[in-house]
This record gives sequence, C-alpha cells and structure tokens, in this order.
Amino acid sequence: MKFFGYSDIGRRRPTNQDRFLIRQFEDGFCVCAVFDGMGGAKGGEEASSIACGTFEESVSKSLAEGLEEGEQLTRTFAEKVLCTAAEAANSAVYARSTDPSLKGLGTTVVAAAVTDGFIVAINVGDSRLYEIGSGSIRQISKDNSYVQYLVDIGQITKEEALSHPQKNLITKCLGTDEPAEPDTYRLAYVPDYLLLCSDGLTNAVSEDDILSIVSNANEDGRTKVRRLVDAANEAGGQDNITVILAAGE
Repeated sequence: MKFFGYSDIGRRRPTNQDRFLIRQFEDGFCVCAVFDGMGGAKGGEEASSIACGTFEESVSKSLAEGLEEGEQLTRTFAEKVLCTAAEAANSAVYARSTDPSLKGLGTTVVAAAVTDGFIVAINVGDSRLYEIGSGSIRQISKDNSYVQYLVDIGQITKEEALSHPQKNLITKCLGTDEPAEPDTYRLAYVPDYLLLCSDGLTNAVSEDDILSIVSNANEDGRTKVRRLVDAANEAGGQDNITVILAAGE
C-alpha cells in the first residue's frame, strides 16, 4: 500500500494541535497514527507532539527487540506493539500534565499497523479509522465518547449523534489516567483504502462525501487527502483537520 498524510490548521483555530505519523519498516510493515490534542492551545500541541514522538520511539524499539528475539509479524505481535506504544505515550503525556500551566492536556490516538496480509488497529478517544472499498465505507473504530454511549444504550440514533450538543465530549484519552487501555481491532484482509482521521474531518464532512472523494478513480492518494481537508474547510473548518490515507495503488 501507499500512504499519504496531510494536516491543516482549519479556519477557526489559532494553532494546529493535531499530529500524525507514517513510519514504514522492513518486510512491508507500516505503522500510521493520528493524534488530536486537547487542553488549550499550548497543552494540546504539547500533548499530541509528546504522544506522537513517544509512540514512534516505542514502536521502533518494540519491533526491533521483538524481531531480534525471533518474533514473527503476526496480528498478536503487531497488536502488542501498538498497545505498548499507546501505554508509553499515555505515560509520557500524563507525566507532563503535572505542570500547572498544562492542566487538562491530553490527546486522542487512532493507529494502525498495516502489512500485506492484515491490519491491526487501536484507538483511544474519537479520532477514527475507516475502511473504504467496493462503493462502501465502514467505520472500524468505535468512538470513546458520550454520544457514542447514548447511541449504544439506544437513547439517541447515530443520525441524532451527528448534531448532538455534546458530541465532542470524549470519555477516554491519552494523558489523563493510567493505564491507557486502548480499544483494539483486527482485519484479516487489506481493504482498497484505509482512512485514519481526526474529528475535524468527520464533524465537517459526511461519510457519503468521504466515500465519494476517496473512491474517485481519476485522482491519486495525495490529491485525495488534500480534497478531504479542503472539504472540511469548505464546511467551515471549525477544527484542525488531519487525514492519513492508505491506498492499494
């Protein structure tokens, strides 16, 4: 697969508190992740930056040590690598939160380990992972959010959640508690497209419009991530927007 990433400040925020990671390793193994910081301009930027850097360092270390010890690139091993990285990032951000000027800092994360045969993913918060192909789009990750809880218990519908006044209230993030306890997901196949994004995209652009942009056979992946960000900005650009697209081109 080929990987394309793009992050934009949007039209209303003074700083970009999102960060993203695309790191390709040996044997066709790639790890990509999106972090959406919170806790004010300074806190959000610090949280996402610390988490992104720590996450990458942990993945690189765990992968190298595991392969040296004879580990195979199985789904179980890949999941362990991602979860270990999430815990390391959580601890690093949590340690930084002791600074009184950074009270409330934290960050979401959605991350995927992609190989030629399978995908393993994790998430903490409401940044999302989608698979796209054959004219359809499916959300793989599940938001750790208050409105998702309301949907789960049947109090509101998925459609009502889109405009709920508390839709940005998340129930879990990196940096506010230990351990991190990320949710995990496995795919025993590789879809046509894999999309990771912050809520700056999904709060502004419908899944149908995301599908239409990504499915355009006349544009390459680099153009598609730009078009997704442009669509969010055209809808108001209320938040930072970050997109990673893995494409089987």
